[in-house]
Amino acid sequence: MNARTASAFILSSLGATVANAQQAVLNDRVAKAMPAQYSPADCKIKPDHFKVGSAAGYLKTAIETEVPESKTRILGQGQKVVLEAIQQNGQDKNPAAWYYLGRIYLQQGNLQPADSALSRAEQLAPDCAKDIKSYRQNAWIALVKAGTEFEKAQNTDSALALYRQAGTIYRGSPISFYQTAAIMNDKGQPDSAAYYFGQAAAVASTSTDTTDIKYRNRSAFNQGALLLNAKKYDQAAVVFEQYLKWAPSDNEAKRGLATAYRNTGKVQQAQALEKDLVAAGGAPGAGGSASQDLMTAGVNAYKDKKYADAATAFEKLAAAEPYNRDALSNLSNTYLAMKDGPKLAATAAKLVAIEPLSENALKLQGEGYKQSAKVDDAIKVAEQVLALPADVTASDFTTTGTGATLTLAATGRAAQTVTGKAIAPVAVPISVEFLNGTGQAVVSQEAQVPMLAAGASQEVKVTGQGAGITAWRYKRK
Repeated sequence: MNARTASAFILSSLGATVANAQQAVLNDRVAKAMPAQYSPADCKIKPDHFKVGSAAGYLKTAIETEVPESKTRILGQGQKVVLEAIQQNGQDKNPAAWYYLGRIYLQQGNLQPADSALSRAEQLAPDCAKDIKSYRQNAWIALVKAGTEFEKAQNTDSALALYRQAGTIYRGSPISFYQTAAIMNDKGQPDSAAYYFGQAAAVASTSTDTTDIKYRNRSAFNQGALLLNAKKYDQAAVVFEQYLKWAPSDNEAKRGLATAYRNTGKVQQAQALEKDLVAAGGAPGAGGSASQDLMTAGVNAYKDKKYADAATAFEKLAAAEPYNRDALSNLSNTYLAMKDGPKLAATAAKLVAIEPLSENALKLQGEGYKQSAKVDDAIKVAEQVLALPADVTASDFTTTGTGATLTLAATGRAAQTVTGKAIAPVAVPISVEFLNGTGQAVVSQEAQVPMLAAGASQEVKVTGQGAGITAWRYKRK
């Protein structure tokens, strides 16, 4: 225990030393970023007091001297005399006093008081805003440039300190706030990251500069995503709403906003966005964002009992991905809810062709025939269900760039004949085909559903090697 305490003390002491050294480097960067030649205020302010005039003189002399020790001493004298004017001689309403005090602080590299003094000067003399901005920007550029170098060297703590200082002295650019947020996010501090992304978006909310717009939009999206992940749905909705005014075609943001709406009870707004995604989305493809949009929109519409909208989404997905088992299953259940027998029978038949040992798929097909008044077909399917030795469903399908793995969950059934005679459990050999995006078999693998007693379960895992696998189907041998 004592050893650990001592070590902690030593580390703390070293940390303080490093921090002091870093502050000295920081101050030096800001000071060196100031103009090498003196310029009086480029706005309509005058000293109007001899001590304020003296401070301006000290500033000029300090800038022009080449002796570092003299520069430090002269700036100190200028600081002292202008503070006396403000505190003792009633010059606290004199914008020139605050202006020259702020510039002296910048020459000293003293950021916090420089920011306060220059802010006060701008409040008292708004026409000085452009002039003051130029000095702030000089300091900001030096800090951001140094922060970028630290990031390249993977010294993110030093980079973070500099970006924060940059955001203090100049708030007219989103870049320093964005960089701060990005580092915070990488450090696993999403709340702080969301705050700084918000700052970045806010400072550039009305900018017409293309670089500012790029950082603004990226920041707003990131803030919305972080808030959504944190389940702060009200806040996420506000951010995504604003972002979509800037980037109205961003479908990923629409997905985020729809999710935020659903979780705040704004179901109609969510439905409208999801219909937009279905109507305007790109061509679906296995695992792509357009496919996910269609699936999500369909599932949500089904839950909302908007069956026609659900069918539209699932139909579009199934047409693009005819071997997408989940799309066909969802579409079949949607037709079941709509009591559309012919479409249910046709769609469920495609589902049965993919998973012929699925009890649910067979029952959906039989119900479709029943609703279509195709009694003989319905009876044949019912007989297949009765005789089914096991109910086999897909529990997982994982693809990689070089192959795929299908995991089937098999549960034994009490199979019987149409006369009610029990059928003994049997193993069922199957052939699994792994398909590409056009439905062509990339590779086939033999497997076997084991003999299972009624109610007993077992996994059947089948792996296929080959590029471009996106779907699967199996057949009874």
